[in-house]
Amino acid sequence: MADTALYALTARLTAAGAIAPADVVAVRRILYPDLDIDRAEAEALIALDSAVGARCREWNDLFIEALTDYVVHQQTPADYVDEAKSDWLISQFSTGGRVRSDSALEALVHILETATAAPPRLAQFALAQVKAAVLDGDGPLLRGKLERGRICAAEVELLRRLLYAAAGDGNVAITRAEAEALFDINDACRGADNDPAWTDLFAKALAASVMTVSGFTPVDPGDEARREAWLAHADPSGMCGIAGFFNRMFTTPPATGNALWGDGLDSWRAHNAEVEAAERAAEGVSDEEARWLAERIGRDGVFDPAEQALIRFLKTESPAIHPALRPLMDAA
Repeated sequence: MADTALYALTARLTAAGAIAPADVVAVRRILYPDLDIDRAEAEALIALDSAVGARCREWNDLFIEALTDYVVHQQTPADYVDEAKSDWLISQFSTGGRVRSDSALEALVHILETATAAPPRLAQFALAQVKAAVLDGDGPLLRGKLERGRICAAEVELLRRLLYAAAGDGNVAITRAEAEALFDINDACRGADNDPAWTDLFAKALAASVMTVSGFTPVDPGDEARREAWLAHADPSGMCGIAGFFNRMFTTPPATGNALWGDGLDSWRAHNAEVEAAERAAEGVSDEEARWLAERIGRDGVFDPAEQALIRFLKTESPAIHPALRPLMDAA
C-alpha cells in the first residue's frame, strides 16, 4: 500500500515539475510510519529527485535523511558501505560518471560522513564531482552556482567534508589520490578570485598527506556481521553472547581479570604501539614524498600562493626538512 501511494505521489510531482514543502510532508507520511525504507521506495525517491528541477530545501533534507537511513543504517552490513552498496549508489545517483543533482551529491557526502567505512572508490567518485566542477564546469555544485576555474566557498566546504569524512578515502588521513586531485584543482583555478579558505585547506590537507598516517583501521564488514551475531546470540548456558560477557565480567575475580579478555589486552597494546610508531615515523617527509611534492609543485613552472602556503606550513611543522624541498623552502 505504501509503495502504491508513493508511486502515485511521485508521478504527480514529476508531472508538476516541482516539489513544495507540503509535498515533502506527504512523502514523509508515506515513508516513515514503519520506520523502514525498502529499495523500491529508495529508488522512487532518487527517480523523483532526478526528474524534478524545482525542489524545496525541505525536500533536500528528507532526501538526504531517507537515503542515509536506507544505505547506512537499514541495509546489511549496518553502519558500513560495502562494495554492493557503493555500486548501487553510483549507478543510482549518476549518469556518465556525473552525479545528476546537488541533493544527490549532498546525500553521497552525508553517507560518507555517517558510515564507519566505505570503499575508497566511493569517496574518489564524490571528489571527482568537485574536480569536474572546477576543471570542466560540469556537474552539480552543492547549494551554489557552478563556476568553472574558480573555487568558491561552497566548494571549499564540500571538499573539506569529503576529505575528512569518517568513511572517506583515507578515513580522515589524506591519501595520495586525494592529494593529486587537490593539486589538479589548484592548477585549474590558479590566478582566479578563489575563496580565501581554499589556500588554508590546500596547505593543511597536502601537509597531512605527507606527515600523517591513519590511526584508524576500519572493521571488516564480515567481522562486523560476526560481531552483530555474537551480540544477538542467546545461549542457555549464559556463557556466550553479550549476556555471557557480562556474566563472566561480574563473576571473574579481580586478580584474574585478564582471563576475561584472553589475549585481547596484549593485542590491543601491541596495536597501539604500532600506531604510535607509525605516527612518529610519518611526522617527517620521506624521500619519496619529498620527490613527489617537488615534482608536483614544479610541474607547471609556477609557484602559486597556495603552494607557497603549503611549503611554509611544512617548514613550520615538519621536524626535518628534506634536501629536495630546500629550494622550495627558500622560494617560499
